[in-house]
Amino acid sequence: MAQRLLWMIKHYRADFGALSCPLLCRLTGEVDADALDTTLTGLTARHESLRTTFTGRGARLAQVVHAPAPVVARRVDLSDQPAPATAADQAIRAELRTGIDPTEWPSRTTLWRLGPREHVLCLNLHHLVTDAWSTGILFRDLGALYARATGAPAPLPATGWQYAEFVRWQQDLLDGDGLRRHREYWRRQLVDSQLPALGSPATDAGQPAEAGQSAADGAPATSDVAVDLDRETVARLRALARAQRTTLFSVLLAVFYHHLHRVTGQDDLAVASMFANRSRPELRETVGLLANMVLLRARVGQAATFADLVGQAHAAAIGAFTYQDLPYQMLPLDVVRTGGRRADDVLFNVMAEVRHRTVAAGVGFELLVPPGLGSRFRFELAVAPVGPADLRAVFFHTTAAYTEAEAAAFLAGYAELAARLAAEPTAPLRAGRPG
Repeated sequence: MAQRLLWMIKHYRADFGALSCPLLCRLTGEVDADALDTTLTGLTARHESLRTTFTGRGARLAQVVHAPAPVVARRVDLSDQPAPATAADQAIRAELRTGIDPTEWPSRTTLWRLGPREHVLCLNLHHLVTDAWSTGILFRDLGALYARATGAPAPLPATGWQYAEFVRWQQDLLDGDGLRRHREYWRRQLVDSQLPALGSPATDAGQPAEAGQSAADGAPATSDVAVDLDRETVARLRALARAQRTTLFSVLLAVFYHHLHRVTGQDDLAVASMFANRSRPELRETVGLLANMVLLRARVGQAATFADLVGQAHAAAIGAFTYQDLPYQMLPLDVVRTGGRRADDVLFNVMAEVRHRTVAAGVGFELLVPPGLGSRFRFELAVAPVGPADLRAVFFHTTAAYTEAEAAAFLAGYAELAARLAAEPTAPLRAGRPG
């Protein structure tokens, strides 16, 4: 269902942006490029999604799983450039701007050599075959398979279900009565909720046909601004999560709710978020597009303190986790007061804390954040861990909907609010828009 929705949106929404979901790694040490090709071959053999192409569209979208075959990364030597790191950054951005045709093959792999002991590897994947959770699986497997390719032992867990097995299970679920309780929950949960009124609903209705670019000058149609949250604030947010027996996600979501309340004046807000959608243990090691969008509702006007709002965010997240199997396109959006907006116009995500570094056969593997990838949504606030103690908030926005100054002010307001609320979680909330 997620694949069908993504493919349909790509064909019918001109503003949907690039659909790359890359695995980008820095490799340090003496890299054996032939062993790396063996590694990529093993990775593709292990996960069927990496060798799946597509035919048709919409309800007729079909997967074609190909037999395992050798994978050879394109090798590019940048070591003779005046600034190899700068050249690599430019090359990566160009690679990620270049679309992948999943009807031909779902991936493209490049190994850039910056020096004798430094390389960058990009396994560029179409989003139809992967998601954020899958990236963590692939990064772990990459290191283990490289160790095996060089003759070192390295354990790997069983893959569980391949993606085709998930598709069959989901179709059986949809054909039966197993989702009736899910539909009933979401209807109760979302009735009379409101979508956040950020920007004008028609601001960027006329986005250019070329995904991710403006027709006028080829500049990105989306932009982003980032800020690192104060370390003391992060420590307080984590402590509050522990004190309220909830997750950091719920605490950060509660800050976002209150910030949206200040900006829009709305008391009842439903915010979109991506959930991993891996409720069955057989899916924990599956690579593929399983992520599902949900709507998380909070009645900010009913929260007397920030701690109360955290409780609401926690309840919304737990409910969504329990009923996340219902595909996004089956949510009862007819009961939501949209104000002419799309349910996915405003998105909130917290990136999972995954292992970003590993060593295999003397080579260091470091998972990198892809530069300039942007977002497929009008507004997205993503909070990601940076090392063991820090958090970085990134606000993505369409350039037609928000200016750079407006985006910077919005994100600065979120960071300021996070610091104040973390310091005084039981103080009365200030209602309404800031003065």
